[in-house]
Amino acid sequence: MGGTDWGKLKGLLQYLKDEWKAKKGGEMDVSEWELVGCQESTPRQLNGFDCGVFTCMFADFVTKDCEPVFQQEHITQCRQRIALSIMKN
Repeated sequence: MGGTDWGKLKGLLQYLKDEWKAKKGGEMDVSEWELVGCQESTPRQLNGFDCGVFTCMFADFVTKDCEPVFQQEHITQCRQRIALSIMKN
C-alpha cells in the first residue's frame, strides 16, 4: 500500500481521453499533463469506504493548486467541508 501503480494511473488517463472523445469529439490535449506518482506525504486512505471523500478532497486541493494536506484522521472534517460546499453551491 502507498506505492504507485503506473498501469492504473495510465489507465485512468486513457479513460479520461476516451470519455473526452466520446462526449466532445476529437482528441483531448494532454501534452502539458504530467502523471505524478505517490510521494511520502501523499494522503493515504486506510479503509475501504472513504474513497469518494479522498477523491473529492484530492480534486479540491488540485483545483486550488495546493498540496493535499489531509489524512485519514481528518475524514469527518473533510465530509463536513464537502457537504457545506454542496449546500453553498
